[in-house]
Amino acid sequence: MALPISLASPAMLAIALAGLAVAGLILVLRRPGLPGATVWLGGLGSLLLCLAAGGIIWQRPSAGEVAVMVDLSPSTRTAGYRNRAALDKRIASLLGTTPHRVYYFAQDVAQDAPAGDPLPDMPAERTIYHPPAGTSAVLLFSDGRFEIPASGSPTYIAPDPALDAPIDAAIASLEVRGRDVAVSVRNTGNPRRLILDGISGAAPATAPAGNFVLARSIDPHAAAVSARLAPGDPWPENDQLTAFASPAGHSERWWVGATSPGEGWRTFAPGALPTDAAAYLAPSVIVLENVAAGDLSTLQQQRLRQYVRDLGGGLAILGGDHAFAAGGYAGSALEALSPLASTPPEPTTHWMLVADSSGSMAQAEGGASRWHYAADALVRLIPRLPPDDLLSVGNFSDRLTWWSAGKSVKQTAGLPLPPAGAGPHGPTNLDQVLKEIAESSEPALPKQLLLMTDADAQIDDPAGLALALKKKNIHLHLLAIGEGSGLPALRIIIGATGGTIVSQLDPQKWTDAIQKLMRAASPKLLGRGPLPIHFLGDLASLQPMTASPWNRTWLKSTATPLAEAAQESERVVAGARWNVGEGRVLALAFDPGVSLSEALAQLAGRPPRDPRYRVTWDTGTRLRVTVDAIDGTRYLNDEMIELDFSEEAESSTVAKSMALPQTGPGRYELSLAAPRSPAFAAVRVGGQTVDRIAVAGRYAPEFDAIGNDAEAMEKLARRTGGQVIPFRQTWPIEFRWPQRPVSLTPVLAMIGGALIALALVRWKLAP
Repeated sequence: MALPISLASPAMLAIALAGLAVAGLILVLRRPGLPGATVWLGGLGSLLLCLAAGGIIWQRPSAGEVAVMVDLSPSTRTAGYRNRAALDKRIASLLGTTPHRVYYFAQDVAQDAPAGDPLPDMPAERTIYHPPAGTSAVLLFSDGRFEIPASGSPTYIAPDPALDAPIDAAIASLEVRGRDVAVSVRNTGNPRRLILDGISGAAPATAPAGNFVLARSIDPHAAAVSARLAPGDPWPENDQLTAFASPAGHSERWWVGATSPGEGWRTFAPGALPTDAAAYLAPSVIVLENVAAGDLSTLQQQRLRQYVRDLGGGLAILGGDHAFAAGGYAGSALEALSPLASTPPEPTTHWMLVADSSGSMAQAEGGASRWHYAADALVRLIPRLPPDDLLSVGNFSDRLTWWSAGKSVKQTAGLPLPPAGAGPHGPTNLDQVLKEIAESSEPALPKQLLLMTDADAQIDDPAGLALALKKKNIHLHLLAIGEGSGLPALRIIIGATGGTIVSQLDPQKWTDAIQKLMRAASPKLLGRGPLPIHFLGDLASLQPMTASPWNRTWLKSTATPLAEAAQESERVVAGARWNVGEGRVLALAFDPGVSLSEALAQLAGRPPRDPRYRVTWDTGTRLRVTVDAIDGTRYLNDEMIELDFSEEAESSTVAKSMALPQTGPGRYELSLAAPRSPAFAAVRVGGQTVDRIAVAGRYAPEFDAIGNDAEAMEKLARRTGGQVIPFRQTWPIEFRWPQRPVSLTPVLAMIGGALIALALVRWKLAP
């Protein structure tokens, strides 16, 4: 432990002591015969003068009055110190005889205790800790949930064990985006009943212990949405949050198909769907009514994918005799977007793709060889096939060469095809190739053989060859790229095996032609009989219906079912939804009719966003908005971005607009207090709204968290030089009182001089 004594001038002390030592040595050597009392008094007085010369300073503890701060804010409602007798006993055990004065605080400070036992709440929107000025030390009874001051008197904190793990359930957040709501509940007690208002098909839920998040769709007719917990803890203030339902936007709604749902929709034929990316900022929902993949160009399908994934729009895919498997969705962008798979998750077909590579295919046309076009057409077809089906692909001339055999389409799509060395050479030995395929195949799985050839070959026994293929469950489909002599025999085989034929002499059109052939060979998976549909989840409020025709589909792994039916003792999923990037896709494997168009639009619809501005909201204890502005790889700096904020109070609307300051390259951020009443917030760029949300009216910050904040207590004690007092401590605190420097130089000099004077008097009076 450090001594409370210090020296202002150690050098002067050393000099003075050296002088005293010299004087003492002289006395010893000369022996003046002074009386003993004179020597001792003079020596002691001289020593004190030496100490005075060194400037001795005493660090004197400045003991004073302790301020006892008792937190009566609502968040400490269950604290044990609210009992007056328990509080008095605890103060006496920790302070003993130390002078003190008790203060009560919440948002304000009072010396008089409020009436009542236990001590009642003092009103507070937020706890403010501000001990009296000039206090020597503070004994604090609190949960520590306030802003920690930068400095202050030594603070000794006495945590209350009743606030270590208080039982409290709270609606931590209620976030509304479009027609969806997410409710977050924090519960430190037993499961609590959760009541939701303004929700589609709302039913009471149960909030278990711990953190719990529940997502639901908002009732299309609801003006507001709220979540509240059944009573069950001492803090009902944080048991409910309410927000307005997002206002209906003025976005367009697009219907793509043969019929029109009526007023409020913009109708397109599939081929007229825009290809300009900017056009897709207009619709909040796009409905594809019984549209085949081939009815939309590759660019149109890419635009739909960008619209959902990047712009956050909503897409509804409706079934029929031109949709899903019947519409060639396999391998298309529509298949990737749909939550319903148009092909089964297990192999049902073995596809065989074989291209003619005889010497005649070396002929050049349109800047490339005929072989190049043929091989390219096969490779481009592979992603269009059902991914879980089996696939063998190869070429033939004098003999058959498989590039890959018996793997899944998904596996084959990852191979580098065609392999090195594959190229045109030799004669067209088609008869022998077909026999080899028939002999080497197993009959169990149906096989679709897609053959590209100019048919310049001799087939001796087409009927026998057809019979051999049929025995192995092989259906021959021909893309005739020439008019060779073997064409009549191939027609016999095709007719006998139930295949199809497409003729296309232009090599540049072979890719489209073989895809057409594949669609003709694919199973349509289309039901014609009546199918009783039962709606689920977000569509559970819709009445059951009977659909015909209907598509056989399969639910993808992360999708949510919306409709189902029983077909031959099998449960068939006929509707589902999921999110793709920023947007949502809904799919029904039948045509529900235009009468349900409004319900589908409400569920699938989401206003699109300008992709250059990504807006992130945090609607918790504070309202925080972040905008990342970037165009491609270029940051958009010095933008005029504003936050429009409109709070709906009981009798008026408070509206304000604030600029979002730029905080980094292309980044703009703003944070403000969460509103106490339901509000709307919108981000605007150049006068155009890029995003808008409904913000829940939040309870006072006092109820954001309940219970002791141990980290804040330690921080306050460390910052002020105090400590956190364990509850088991029942003995008085050893206060670290602040020290005040007191100079001892005048006192030591006076006493030293007096002793020397007394020594001289004693010498004079000696006999």
